Amino acid sequence: MENLGQRIRMIRQGESRASFSSRLKISPASLQRYETGQRLPDKDFLERLVADKKICPKWLLTGDGPMYQGSDAQVVSAPKMTDMSVILEGDLPQHTDFISSEKSKMTDTSVILRLTEKCLQLSTENGDLRVEVERQRARIIELERQLVEALKAPQGRQNLLDTGRAAAG
Repeated sequence: MENLGQRIRMIRQGESRASFSSRLKISPASLQRYETGQRLPDKDFLERLVADKKICPKWLLTGDGPMYQGSDAQVVSAPKMTDMSVILEGDLPQHTDFISSEKSKMTDTSVILRLTEKCLQLSTENGDLRVEVERQRARIIELERQLVEALKAPQGRQNLLDTGRAAAG
């Protein structure tokens, strides 16, 4: 078998895509993308596939060695696949629906980092401004309350007039 997708299709052996994908806890569309090479499966799916079909992990990832566990005296159980370097180092493309240019393969993450930092800075400033607005609103409410109290008391009116004259003149 030439690639991982073809090996997954071979393992399925005519079983319906819906049944196979349901048992392995993925969508039929994901299974189709794995089989056609449009997407690479994640580690969890590969572990479930190895356990479900008793497949040798090395064969699944590389096509080398026996297909089934126990076909070779040295292979008796499925080890955990924590190392995905076989997939990552290979020439298997990870296609996405919206990226197809060569330039996008070498994305400069510094742009993303700068934008993230700017977003964080703006969020902090926004929060600070909201706090200041709430303080100002509370101050306005307090001043309005004091004004109402001053206007109710006869002595308070005179004090307000005197304060106003002193400020103006």
